[in-house]
Amino acid sequence: MDRIGAAVWATGKAGRVIVEAGLTRPWLQFRGGIVYSPAKEGMDLGEACGLDVRLDAPVSMDIDAILARPDIDVVFYAGLGSPDEVADACLRANRAGKDAITVAGLVHPKTILGAAAADAVDAGARAANQRILGTGLWDYLTISLPLAALSNVLTFEEIRLERVADMTLWGHGILRDEGIGGPLESAGSGFMMRNFLVEALMLLGESSGLELGEPVFESVPVLAAERRERAGYVVEPGTICGHDRRVTAEVRGGGRLVSVWRGRFMPEVDGMEGSARVIVEGDPAFETIVRGDLFLDTYPPTGVRAMAAVRPLRALAPGLHTIDELAMRPLFR
Repeated sequence: MDRIGAAVWATGKAGRVIVEAGLTRPWLQFRGGIVYSPAKEGMDLGEACGLDVRLDAPVSMDIDAILARPDIDVVFYAGLGSPDEVADACLRANRAGKDAITVAGLVHPKTILGAAAADAVDAGARAANQRILGTGLWDYLTISLPLAALSNVLTFEEIRLERVADMTLWGHGILRDEGIGGPLESAGSGFMMRNFLVEALMLLGESSGLELGEPVFESVPVLAAERRERAGYVVEPGTICGHDRRVTAEVRGGGRLVSVWRGRFMPEVDGMEGSARVIVEGDPAFETIVRGDLFLDTYPPTGVRAMAAVRPLRALAPGLHTIDELAMRPLFR
C-alpha cells in the first residue's frame, strides 16, 4: 500500500493529537515536522510532540527544508497566528507541492479573510495545483450535526445550536486570558471564540443555501457563587467562572440561525454537563442532543477530524475548500 506522507507544522498540543490520530491510520506515514523552538531542532517528531514513540520523522526550524521533501504529500498546520498568517502558511505548503489542512481556522474563509482575500488564496492554491482546508475545532458539533438536522426540515423559524463546554481541562494560561478566577473587569473579549462561532454559523448558512444578514455576537461573563478548585486552578466566589456567548444571524426571507456557547470551569457545580444540542423550531420541530466524553477534551476529536479529511480532500479539485464539501468517512484502513 502506498502511504500518504505527512508533516506536522507546530508540535504543541494540537500537533500532538494530530500525530496520535495519524498513528491509528495505516495509510498515512509521518515523515517530518516544523518546530519553532531551537531546543527541538533535529528531534524525531514523536519526541518533539512529547510521545513515547519514534517515527523516523525529523523536525526542523527550517520550514523550506521540510516543505521541500518530495515524500511529504500533506501538511497539517497546527500553529497559532492570525487568519492571514494561517492562510499564508497553507499557501506556502501549497507552493511546495503539498496539500494543507489546518485546525487553526479558515472554517469559512470568506467570513474570516474577506471575500477578496479568500478568492486570492483560492487562486493561489489552484495555481499550485494543491488544496487547502480548515477543519477548525468541534466541526462535528458546529457544522456536521446541524447540517444533518437541517436536511430533515421543511421550514423553520429558528435553528439554535447550544453547547456547554467544560473549561476545567483548559491550560492555565488560556484560563487567565479568559479572565477565569479574575474580577469582572478581567473578562476576556472572546475574540477567538467569536471568530470560530461566526465562521461556523456562516458556513452552516451557506451550506444550506441560506442568505444571512450580519451576525451579531454577544459575550457575557458569569460569576461564581461558590469556590471552585481543580488541578491547582482556583476560582473564588464573586470571580469569573465562565462565559455565555451567542451569535445570531437573521435569514433573509425569514427565520434565524443562533449559536450559543456556554463555557464553565467545573460546570457540574452549576448542574451542567458538557453537551451539544440542535433545536429546531419549525416543521417538524425536534431536538438532537449529544453527550459524553467528547466534551471533556476537545483536542483529540479535533485531531481525528483533521485526519479524516486527508483522503476525501485529495479527491477534490485544487483550491480552497470548506469541510462541508467532503464526504467524511473515518477510513481506518
